[in-house]
Amino acid sequence: MWAGVLASTQASEWLSIYDHPIAWNGIQKEAILTMREYLYRFVVPIDAREMMPTDMVETLQTVAMSVTPIALDVEVGRLPPRTLQTNGGLLPSSPQVQVKSMKIVSDPEISVVAEKISQRDVPASESIWKLLDFEYSLDQVARIMSLGLLGKLKRRRIIPLKAAYKVVIDSFIDRSISELMDKAEGSSSKLFISDFLDDSFVVVMTPGGPSVDYVHLQDYEMDKKRTLSMEGELNHMTDPKTILYADHARFSSYTQMLNEHRNYHITVFHYSNKTTNQILGPWVARAGVTEAFNNSSVHLEDPEVTKTILDSLLYRGLEYWTKDTPILNRMNLENVAYGLAIK
Repeated sequence: MWAGVLASTQASEWLSIYDHPIAWNGIQKEAILTMREYLYRFVVPIDAREMMPTDMVETLQTVAMSVTPIALDVEVGRLPPRTLQTNGGLLPSSPQVQVKSMKIVSDPEISVVAEKISQRDVPASESIWKLLDFEYSLDQVARIMSLGLLGKLKRRRIIPLKAAYKVVIDSFIDRSISELMDKAEGSSSKLFISDFLDDSFVVVMTPGGPSVDYVHLQDYEMDKKRTLSMEGELNHMTDPKTILYADHARFSSYTQMLNEHRNYHITVFHYSNKTTNQILGPWVARAGVTEAFNNSSVHLEDPEVTKTILDSLLYRGLEYWTKDTPILNRMNLENVAYGLAIK
């Protein structure tokens, strides 16, 4: 498989933020896309199972573990023009470039915590939880995981970054559910909203769970569809893209439940009507839900009011979003009177 690093040919003291989404709060979409355009994917062929050649694998691992920017000496032919390209489930960048060699020419500062955790011969799930507990971002942990630095020593190998995100998120959710088992349910319902890079999010926390349902409405000129991912249940309205987006929305949702030390059933309504956001992939879902939770909440004591507010907030109305789905039933709103005036 191909393995590599995102790197720019132009040195900058702000370069690290280009691949650090957790620090993008408040940055405009055009600026994010410009930053990503500066990053090439410099790659080399790797034997993923045997993790060979050793020197190249160690270089990539050092880059993943460093907490400071690294200077690389890369041998490559003529570089293609910088043009933003999608990369299936990951953030975009400029084109992929195969290199002949890659050497570190600076003095990287390796994360002591990450280094110690990576040396442990324990299941990957335990190391993932530890890193996240030490406030490493999902993106950092996924990179470390993808380069064969976590898990039982004899079972380690390099895996695609997209797969590493899936492993990390699933492991985090499983551990979160375990941590929340002895916690009480939330006593009332709460609603959060955000408008994030032109996408809209309405997030409802109701007593129950812990579980997270995700409904996505795409409203593009040539692509209009409503899809659904319900935790623990299959549904004909689910597709691979929706599952991917739902995973990232669930990461933010379970993080919120852990912060509150309470169990909830969370429903995420995600509305997209700008095709340009598609290039940013599932990160938009994760960041949009996180921003919603960072905004002030509205407490919803009355189910009738909850249903009426949702109907007023959701584009095309609540019935359109929930038709032919068990969403309202899972929110305990199925038999609640509809469209009453708010008193």
